Amino acid sequence: MSEGISLSDLSPYARHLATESLEWSEGFWDPGSALLWSHRQDDAVLMVRNSVWFAVGLLLRNRGDDVERACRTIDAIIDNQFDEPGTPYHGTFYRYVGEPHPSEGDAVMWRTYDPNWRQFIGLGFATVLEEYEDRLPRRLIDRMIRSLEMAVVGEPPDRCPPTYSNIALMKAAMCVWVGKRIGNDEMVLYGEEFGGEVYRLFAQNNAFAEYNSPTYYGVNLYALGFWRRYLENSALHELGAYMEAELWRDIARYYHAGLGNLCGPFSRSYGMDMKHYTALTSLHIWLAFGREVTPFPGGEEINVEFNYGPCFAILGVDAPSEIAAAFSVFEGPRGIEKRITMERVATAWLDEHYMIGAEDSGGYSGRNFQYHPATIHWRMSDGETGWLALRHIGQIAAKAEAGRLSIEAEIRGEQQTEAGHPREFVFEIFSPNVAVFEGDVWRLDGLDIGIETDIAQRAVEITGTTAIVTFTAAPDQSRVKFDLSIA
Repeated sequence: MSEGISLSDLSPYARHLATESLEWSEGFWDPGSALLWSHRQDDAVLMVRNSVWFAVGLLLRNRGDDVERACRTIDAIIDNQFDEPGTPYHGTFYRYVGEPHPSEGDAVMWRTYDPNWRQFIGLGFATVLEEYEDRLPRRLIDRMIRSLEMAVVGEPPDRCPPTYSNIALMKAAMCVWVGKRIGNDEMVLYGEEFGGEVYRLFAQNNAFAEYNSPTYYGVNLYALGFWRRYLENSALHELGAYMEAELWRDIARYYHAGLGNLCGPFSRSYGMDMKHYTALTSLHIWLAFGREVTPFPGGEEINVEFNYGPCFAILGVDAPSEIAAAFSVFEGPRGIEKRITMERVATAWLDEHYMIGAEDSGGYSGRNFQYHPATIHWRMSDGETGWLALRHIGQIAAKAEAGRLSIEAEIRGEQQTEAGHPREFVFEIFSPNVAVFEGDVWRLDGLDIGIETDIAQRAVEITGTTAIVTFTAAPDQSRVKFDLSIA
């Protein structure tokens, strides 16, 4: 049996990422529970999912008592798995130690349990068994295989559609890998057919429906790396290689090396400046091209997503050689027009000192804080990146051109939601040193923006470093327009 990959086997960039991630994660290790704390404050919880990536890192390093600690962690994770056939949460895991049982809240997905823990933890377990099974006691191997089978069997067949790309790619990998391991040909066939459908949808436009997502593109690359390294004898291997290469090309197309960020629009994003939050795509840039060119935060801005490092390092990257320059030097002004689906079209303009992203969403309506259909980034006077992002819960027809962002929206519905109201158009703006909103000109640090709109009612609120400009359409308005121009 193979000895498994070690730190010395990794490329210099991969070894650096794995080592930095593992050393950072050590500070959150709890010896009593063998799990990781979520953060250092008093309200911290012991995380179940992220601890599997730490266990992978311990086995990769294999120093001192690392193997014993990894085994304890894996046992602790499995102790937090639901073995309750017939329930919608069968096979998934508690999110943290002490979390109320899902039945106490009538088992509401996302609210009382997270079904995706099956896939996130499952790929970690599969990686451990692929690389380090010979270091584990037999009883733990048996527990892991049973846990993996429960995770696959417990996944409702219609819960995760193939358009839910980051989870769908992991789901396909899980079905094929676990099916092969336990000798279940039907499970393997299902996984390959499901993965084939993910590929078919991607290949229509070389785009995932979760388009241009700085965090979830990182999960996609993780899953595709698993397809590449461990599914060599599966039909998915070749399909994954194609998607991985095309995904990297699209990332390079949107990347602005001078601003150290991906240009919008973002189907799902947890932040607007990759230099100040832990975006998983950043870890893959580090892995492929080195820390020196990677947009990555420091200090307290690093969050628990950094725990992924060893898993990413083991799987490696296969980025096309021709895109490397895009991550070190801005290659000049360019426009992008990209069809995402039959209805959705993304456009972008990247210039020397600013970039604009927009989406014509067609029938798609982003209804949470992660969706950013209209964005602007620019260089501020101190060299940091300023940004603007539109929040709106309805459909948007936005377009980016050189120096211009145009937005149209048809207002549908009147129902207030947690994410906002259909009549509200909220621009969140980061320009902490200069932010003056006078009439039709916004004077920001490093950028002036002219704005024309047919909405009369607006309100400006400045809180700390962020300005919130809210436009509220009148009751008799069914369609609104904005025209933002870079002065």
